[in-house]
Amino acid sequence: MTIEVTINGKRDFFYLALEDRLIRAGVSIVDFPSHKTIKIGIDTDDDSDLMIVPGSATNNRSRVIISIYDLLIPSGKNKWGSNIIYEFLEYIKHDNPPSFNAEEAYYWVNIRDAVEAIVMLLVSDIFKDVNGHLHLCGRRAWFNDSVFEELEMLWSRYTNSINYSHTVESLSKIPNPVKENRTNNRVRPDLDLLNKMLLRAGGDGWHPPTPLRTGLMELLAQNL
Repeated sequence: MTIEVTINGKRDFFYLALEDRLIRAGVSIVDFPSHKTIKIGIDTDDDSDLMIVPGSATNNRSRVIISIYDLLIPSGKNKWGSNIIYEFLEYIKHDNPPSFNAEEAYYWVNIRDAVEAIVMLLVSDIFKDVNGHLHLCGRRAWFNDSVFEELEMLWSRYTNSINYSHTVESLSKIPNPVKENRTNNRVRPDLDLLNKMLLRAGGDGWHPPTPLRTGLMELLAQNL
């Protein structure tokens, strides 16, 4: 039986990505819900079956709430958490000294991985039994200076390529994302319920496959 949903919320980058993945999964998106329609809200104040919100937002009216933290959206600036990376890119493009807290950490997750997990839950046989508040973010912490170095390296390789100015040193320079003896003071959101639900849905749990470097390359390619 075809799954039928409505989506309520601003048609931003996240909305469009979710809509596209639902369509590719064979889900029917309707404007006028019936009794069998699953109601999806994206950062709204509606009473929905599934409410998806940025990590800092709250909504307690829905059966299932998914809070997404540190979502990397390569398509452009957004309210979902990745604006700081766009600030890094502007510093690098204009060769300005960066201004950020190097010790601040984020749990970056690519929008593709987030949407894939949500759709997997939605189309599974267990969705009708899912209840509660799920948290979604990346599994590992990235400090700001590590992300800045990654983006700076990718920008350097891009500019060297178009200017035919690569050297052995520029091609061999690879930042080390693992910093020794650093303390992360930001507690990661609890991923346990999300992991359990994805296992019950027939997957391998929550193990987002897209490397941060891939997301940064996509962001760079779309914001040259």
